[in-house]
Amino acid sequence: MLALALLLSCGAPPSAPVANPLDEGWEVVGRRDGVVVYQRPHPGSPHPEVLAVGILEVPPWVAKNAVDDVEADDGMPYLAEARVLKRDERGVVIYNRVSPPLVSDRDYTIRIIDQSYTANGVTIWIARWRTANDEGPPKRSGVVRVPENDGYWRFEPVDGGMRTRASYWVYTNPGGAVPAPLAAIGSTTLMPEVMAGMAARARRPQYRAKMPPLPTRLAPLP
Repeated sequence: MLALALLLSCGAPPSAPVANPLDEGWEVVGRRDGVVVYQRPHPGSPHPEVLAVGILEVPPWVAKNAVDDVEADDGMPYLAEARVLKRDERGVVIYNRVSPPLVSDRDYTIRIIDQSYTANGVTIWIARWRTANDEGPPKRSGVVRVPENDGYWRFEPVDGGMRTRASYWVYTNPGGAVPAPLAAIGSTTLMPEVMAGMAARARRPQYRAKMPPLPTRLAPLP
């Protein structure tokens, strides 16, 4: 699934669209295959904030259908294990284990919730996740438990809704001893791969079969 925990750390997610990240203190640190990766310092943390922005060649609701398919097998980088633990009225709970190079395996449990909203006739589709280790399995020998993993996918319409401006944001405290420079390099390298994985998944025809119900929320959550 695409809520992949990269070995990076970010600050609070933008609650509104980032029209021009350079106006909000972000610095471009990478460009690849049409994806722009931004970083900026986060007060009190050795790790930078990271944001990736790219264009998907599908309508936003199709991208939302794709990201909601949490059981899809995408071969995402370093994702060694993914299990849906439960679904309820608040969303879906997922356990992931990642096996990145140079460091020990990491695992974590997250709860994904829908924070989509419609304002002024425009729907912004958002899949948001937060750490939920208390709802997951106990710690495993030889695997470092990630204490914090918080992020989102955000899909906004462009070109009259025919294409999508996708933003991928994630906050992860990787736990253990991961040097900040190594974490930053890993995030910059992997963010375009994660965006490419989303683009490839969203092109599958099944995600165009039916538009999800329009959200009733009229403004973004803080």
